[in-house]
Amino acid sequence: DYCIEEFLPTSIFSDLLNACDYYNLEKLISISESYIKQLNPFKEYIFFHEYYECFKWIYTYYSSFELPTLQSTEYIILLKNIINSNLYEVMMDLVFKKRTISGIYDFSYFDFKNSSSMINRGNHMMILYNQSKLSEMLDYCQDLEEEYSSKNNYIRLLDIYSLKGFAFSNTEKEKFEKLVSQINHTVEAHNSNIPEIKISQLLKNIGLQAFRIDMYNIAINYLEQYIAMDSPYANIVGIDLCISYQKTNKINQLKSFIQSKEVYKGDSQYENLLNYFILKYKYQTDNDELSYFIVNKVPIIIDNTMGKYKQFFYEELSMLVEQTKRYKDLKTYLDSTSDMLPI
Repeated sequence: DYCIEEFLPTSIFSDLLNACDYYNLEKLISISESYIKQLNPFKEYIFFHEYYECFKWIYTYYSSFELPTLQSTEYIILLKNIINSNLYEVMMDLVFKKRTISGIYDFSYFDFKNSSSMINRGNHMMILYNQSKLSEMLDYCQDLEEEYSSKNNYIRLLDIYSLKGFAFSNTEKEKFEKLVSQINHTVEAHNSNIPEIKISQLLKNIGLQAFRIDMYNIAINYLEQYIAMDSPYANIVGIDLCISYQKTNKINQLKSFIQSKEVYKGDSQYENLLNYFILKYKYQTDNDELSYFIVNKVPIIIDNTMGKYKQFFYEELSMLVEQTKRYKDLKTYLDSTSDMLPI
């Protein structure tokens, strides 16, 4: 007979949670890989199996950024009173990531507000944002900022800065500029300790937040840096960058950005919207065809979370109609996007 405590001293789980909180990838991979090997001969036994699977999920995520399946998250949630509590905190962060990325916003499983884990207290901030409790979110964020700064946890501090910007509206641009200044200062002071993937996430989020509140020059600055890092999601932010270029009359930069691109024929909403700029600036498509694209393609592509894109293409169509005189196109477009956010 084997006792699981022989393989898994309690200190291991404290170390694991600490590595997660401070985003110590090397330690997370090292611990999980070591215990996968040690538990492998016993993986068919009760308790050993659960721990073995957890270490496998942790290793897979932090070595290749592949999250557990949705079905697996259901299983992990049920492990609350079975596995070590610190290990459960690490696992519930993965569950939270997977379910929110998959568009599942049932937060009844997550009691993160007073969690022992810094990363999950940060996740609670995201829950408040998704529940539109922005004032409560900002108050909670202030507490986290003080704690993370006092513990020199600058990676998680940047994580919450990255989310904080979404709480600001068009009328709070000074607050957003102050946040951007805080971010720049933190990155400059601690750049050597911040992994590239965290810098990439930060650039994308701040760029998209700036675009959302019409701060187009800041959006251009951050999104250009994000794309320069060879992000696999460059085209996802491409539509925001192109609109920002056009709004600031930086047409040469816009043309340079789309010059290497061809008309996209896949399923991505964002890349299909990018086709408009490819047609307009790379192929100099005539106004009738551009109008056709907006009236017949855009309403199919965008959904009711994309009100800012609806507004932009309405403005584009209005300008095109001055040339084409096809005024009915405006009504057709408005009728077909009536369930979106109002113009």
